Amino acid sequence: MTYIDDIAKWVSSLSYSDIPDRVIEIARHQIASVSGAVCAGTGCAGGMAVMDTVAAMDQAGPCTSLPDGAGRTFQTAMLQNCALSIALDYDDYLYLGHTGHSAVFASLAAAQMRGASTKRMLAAQVAANELEGRLGGTVALGPHNGQMWAHIHLLGAAAAGSMLLGLDQEKTANAIGIAMSEPVYALFPGFMGPQSKLLIAAVPAVTGMTAALLAEKGMTGSRVILEDEQGFWSHFSFLPMPAMMTGLGRAWVTDTIAFKPYPGCAYIDTSMDALFAMMGRFKDERGRELDPGEISSIEVDASILTVAMDGMSQMYMDPAHLSPTNINFSLSVSLAIGIIAGELSGAQLTEKFLADNRKEILDLASRVTLRHDASLTVSFIKAMDEAMDMKKLMSQVGIRDIMKARHGMSGHLSNVATMGPSEALAAWRGLSSSEKSFMRGLVSLRTLFKPSSGYDLGNAHFEDAKLPFGARVRVKVKDGTGLEEMRSVPRGGPGDPGRLWVAIEKFKREAETVMSEKAAAEAVKTILSVEEHTADDLAAAVKAGRE
Repeated sequence: MTYIDDIAKWVSSLSYSDIPDRVIEIARHQIASVSGAVCAGTGCAGGMAVMDTVAAMDQAGPCTSLPDGAGRTFQTAMLQNCALSIALDYDDYLYLGHTGHSAVFASLAAAQMRGASTKRMLAAQVAANELEGRLGGTVALGPHNGQMWAHIHLLGAAAAGSMLLGLDQEKTANAIGIAMSEPVYALFPGFMGPQSKLLIAAVPAVTGMTAALLAEKGMTGSRVILEDEQGFWSHFSFLPMPAMMTGLGRAWVTDTIAFKPYPGCAYIDTSMDALFAMMGRFKDERGRELDPGEISSIEVDASILTVAMDGMSQMYMDPAHLSPTNINFSLSVSLAIGIIAGELSGAQLTEKFLADNRKEILDLASRVTLRHDASLTVSFIKAMDEAMDMKKLMSQVGIRDIMKARHGMSGHLSNVATMGPSEALAAWRGLSSSEKSFMRGLVSLRTLFKPSSGYDLGNAHFEDAKLPFGARVRVKVKDGTGLEEMRSVPRGGPGDPGRLWVAIEKFKREAETVMSEKAAAEAVKTILSVEEHTADDLAAAVKAGRE
């Protein structure tokens, strides 16, 4: 049995009743979150270009493009929906991948094409989440990260399409083999600044759905495309972790979905949470808003994830023309916009707002200092260990594998490295004795020279997982006042008691820019009771401008 055989067996036998109620509930809210991101994406130039292009294609069909509500072919509907949902980096994410674009919109398109029930549609959506998150985990130590794992959408869309087309195990395996035969390799210059980023999920999602249709008609695909020595893992990871593909149906990565309350990379969220809490407290105490002009400095301590993200964004920042796409990865600019506007939503990530406020944004952003806090990095690793036993996972890796991965990572990311040997040593020295002990315990000398096997992701506790991207924000006011806030788990992330409400809040806020408040409220009702409706009903509920 190959990995694809195992995947196809699980996908072809999965039913709605096999999925825990809590996971189904999260999937419903994922629809709200991704639909809200689509509405927000209509306001930026890249989103407008996609909508104009799709309209000009004039390809009528059974699938719905959002939020205009037009009947399109699956290709054009998915192109628009996936592109708009990623336009402002407003998507949901899970361990490990940004899956909603393809998981939701491939499932919706296929359900509309074949008239499948919304229960079946939700099951396909969850299956796509599960497979995409695991595939991202297998290549976590590789040339890509996060949204740049464009190839995960090939697998998710092929699986969702196969389920909703009713393909058997054999044809499902072929669909996945076809989809993965030409995996997408994203490039940083096209991702970090220009509008070309909008295609990063759309193109592979359409390809994955096409693969399912081809398999339905008898086309075959390789079963060993993942693990072959010339296959996917050999090209897309410096240290492949195939064990991450295990545990299907026993541990649910959908449990780890985080719903972003702000447009931007996940690694800005806790800093923004802290900032807005601080601004709210300032207003309560002084009876007025915090004025950007009275801020002398902003200091942020964060994990290595935030520091690396921000450092990479600076390479592609064009101060003469602030790009909504680039801003998503710049903590300093995101904080500046939040202070100036009092919020960070789709309304601020338009070309007009950025052009009108460019000088003030850049001036305030120049007062931001970001530093790595090694303890916050360790806190994130600890959370991962609690959920999935990192020591057991690392026991699969030998010293030769680690050295090979280190060489690959250092060569590929040398121009964006945020910590050299001296910085890494300083970070280590800054840890407490218990933190050092924890980090040492992740690696065993015995397993380094004799790796074990048999790691099973099915033993993970994703239902209790947290994704702490900790941040400490300090603002110094010119009158000498110091403000400080600390946040660990982001609003909308696993571990936040109000996580599901964040998805609804986000949908309402962004949907009300393209439809009435009443229509947005009705759409929420339809989404949260989606099993009582058809896929066409769901698409109609998110249509812009309806009463």
